[in-house]
Amino acid sequence: MIITLLDKCRSLEKCENCPLLGKTSKCKEVCPTEAIFYINNKSFTCLTCGICAKVCPNKAIKKNKFGGYYVDRKRCNGCGICAENCPIKIIRIVERDGKKFPIGICCMCGLCIEACPFNARVSSYELMFKKKEGLVERYLKVLESLTKNKIFKIREIKLSERKRKSIKIDLDKCIGCLKCSYLCPRYTIMPRNVNYCTYCNLCKEACPKDCIENGEVNEEKCVLCLRCVRVCPTNALKVENFKIKKVKESKKIKPVRYCINCSLCAEVCKSGALKLEDLLLYSPDLCWKCGACIEICPNEVRFIENDRVDGACSLCEVCINNCPVGAIKIEEVSFRKIKDENCILCGTCFNVCPKEAIIIDRSNREIIFTDNCILCENCSIHCPRNIIPNTTGYKKVVDRENSFIRVDMDVCIKCGLCNKVCPNECIDYGVIDIKKCEFCGACYNICPTKAIYLYRKWKAL
Repeated sequence: MIITLLDKCRSLEKCENCPLLGKTSKCKEVCPTEAIFYINNKSFTCLTCGICAKVCPNKAIKKNKFGGYYVDRKRCNGCGICAENCPIKIIRIVERDGKKFPIGICCMCGLCIEACPFNARVSSYELMFKKKEGLVERYLKVLESLTKNKIFKIREIKLSERKRKSIKIDLDKCIGCLKCSYLCPRYTIMPRNVNYCTYCNLCKEACPKDCIENGEVNEEKCVLCLRCVRVCPTNALKVENFKIKKVKESKKIKPVRYCINCSLCAEVCKSGALKLEDLLLYSPDLCWKCGACIEICPNEVRFIENDRVDGACSLCEVCINNCPVGAIKIEEVSFRKIKDENCILCGTCFNVCPKEAIIIDRSNREIIFTDNCILCENCSIHCPRNIIPNTTGYKKVVDRENSFIRVDMDVCIKCGLCNKVCPNECIDYGVIDIKKCEFCGACYNICPTKAIYLYRKWKAL
């Protein structure tokens, strides 16, 4: 909800020298959905209470990614039930181009906040998080008194306080030996099934005569005990005519992803075989092998092999204790709020969040994590600007060839919101330059009539 700080809002008739005297207020001028109205020369706005969405018989009013609401005009039949139930009577049914639909529903685009010359418009998120709930309550009480209607109480939003422990691999420090992956008892560090010698030197550690290093054998010292052959995780060593030979190419390969103990798999496990108690525990005897945990894993590290499910880190520290360069450590991770000038507020993080734990506060240009957040980092894996911290070692980008975006011009109201939010200036009142578009979803998420259709296919970077 966006509210007006009533003490700051200037009456348009209060000052004879005011250049705005007799004109429409700036906030109302820029509002694309006509969701601002006046009472006693003060501006009030749609409360984004969601009552209209609840009572709509066609489910044509839905919540967007920014806490506002939009009207799907293809589903709307203009019945007016939303207007009848609006607690402040701001919703009106209008007819344009032979089609009836409601206006007056706030989409939380934040344009009114930017346009207000007196800084009187502010997001209720900001007020609540800054412990200024009294301003919100006062605003609602004034509105209730002026409209003579009972107004709901604002639902409190709790910020995330959750912390998570997981391994963190410093890929800049990593030398690509993959020793961590080979030794991991739960097979959580990818890649697996490597077909090269990666200089892990497990052969040297196993050799009783210290006659092999990185797969190269000192034949004079070798006693053919074959321990090196047995411990080689990639079968790169072979015995030929009483000699140990390296039979595979050498190549350094860095880990591409690993389990971060986010517990998404435990949340979807119906059999009770997975549970989180500071670390992720797995009991194979209880597992149904249904694959739900594999499907939900944001890092794609879970798999079924030899009639058991693997790929969940148990923080045993084997990888830490055996890394030759100390590139692995256990790190405590927590998310709260992110404010970064490079963030384009596209809403992709909200789109991919499996817990709906993210709020995009456009008015303050912040990403907010609520107490539903479990730190799975699916948001950071998909973030097109790498704004959200990523400890996973994994990154996904849009597969342009298998994605599409289009605009239904019959539904588009030419409000220009898409123009304002597009980071690449590739859309002009619904007309898209597909060559410049990066499928970030900013226009799709902000469109107040859902005239934009977006389908994204993701691929690993």
